[in-house]
Amino acid sequence: MVASPSREELIAWAAESVAFHGLELSRINTVLLEQAYSFEINRIFSTFDLTQPIKVLEGLRSSNATGQEDQFQHAPLTGLYKKHFTSPRFHIKNLLNFLRSREGDRHFKEVWAKAAQASGSGHVDDAFTKYLSHHVVIEPIEIRSSSNRMTGEWFVFHKHEGKNYYLTFGLHGETNDEIYKRIVLACEFDSLPFKL
Repeated sequence: MVASPSREELIAWAAESVAFHGLELSRINTVLLEQAYSFEINRIFSTFDLTQPIKVLEGLRSSNATGQEDQFQHAPLTGLYKKHFTSPRFHIKNLLNFLRSREGDRHFKEVWAKAAQASGSGHVDDAFTKYLSHHVVIEPIEIRSSSNRMTGEWFVFHKHEGKNYYLTFGLHGETNDEIYKRIVLACEFDSLPFKL
């Protein structure tokens, strides 16, 4: 079994990564760094996708494709915050979310009618399918992204004395209790300037 990298090794990895450039690594917990490292080496998520919303919160980027951070309202995560990150692996989910909405339904009907006009033949032909595929796949992603409504997974952080402390990534398939156990572990690994 391969041993997990130490905090020093993870900090060295993050310091060499362009994705972490500009971030104060002392406020990124060992657990979150280890998850990011694991996601990268196992090609689950790009580290850039993981750090972009952190950079938005830190004022290093102006915007990203996901919405504002939210505060948890239910125990055991009450008082902590989460913010979504997205990646290309969530495009299908984002596309389906859009197409299942009222806005998506209207968009699809308009695109279908315009595709029929673009074809001019009254049949499903090359012109029809090219128009339809572009406007039903690409435009919804652009619409959701520009309106900061992209979804994906998220990370948990704590606000303390005007600074954000990044604790762990959370996956939608996990329970709040599972995430909280990882946060407790994260707090044990690093000496943080607060108690949860």
